[in-house]
Amino acid sequence: MELLSLFSAQQLLYPLHSGLTCFGGPDEQYSRLQGLLAEPYTQVCIAIHEEEVIGYATLLSPEPVERWSLLSYVRVMGVLEVSPPYRGQQIARSILQRLFRDDEDIERRIVLAFEYYWHWDLKNSGLDVYEYKSMLKQLLMSSGMEEVYPDDPDIHAHAANFAMARIGREISTEQMQRFFYMVNPRIW
Repeated sequence: MELLSLFSAQQLLYPLHSGLTCFGGPDEQYSRLQGLLAEPYTQVCIAIHEEEVIGYATLLSPEPVERWSLLSYVRVMGVLEVSPPYRGQQIARSILQRLFRDDEDIERRIVLAFEYYWHWDLKNSGLDVYEYKSMLKQLLMSSGMEEVYPDDPDIHAHAANFAMARIGREISTEQMQRFFYMVNPRIW
């Protein structure tokens, strides 16, 4: 297996494995990834086996309508998926490590991950929703993320949903305070 990071304006040269279906079919996801790579400040880390993408993760700017878009130093982790035949081999962990290692500005960023149970592949995992949540939290914590508690309605829509953030070492106290105020103004 080989890991590659792609950045804005680069092209995805490998097809997606047929098992990558959590966020649409492989062709649909391939097109979406190509579109994301046309956007500024995008990073995609892919795992390749036998000339095929078997897993990937995305790091994106927040959507303009999201409150996080007001903070130029915030990025959102989008999709993280590994094809079912390749799960259980630490590929997702390797993808996350590479995703964060290859971004030269990562220590000047806060990376948010919103995890909604309706995106999880519970059927193929053999886990119930809370076991999957626990597994996913452990995976994200292995890359330096910590749980945060936003006042986001989608997070509160189900007890299994959660959010995590990785705060770069060069983030100032003021930036951190602005971020956490946006996460949940009621706490401040």
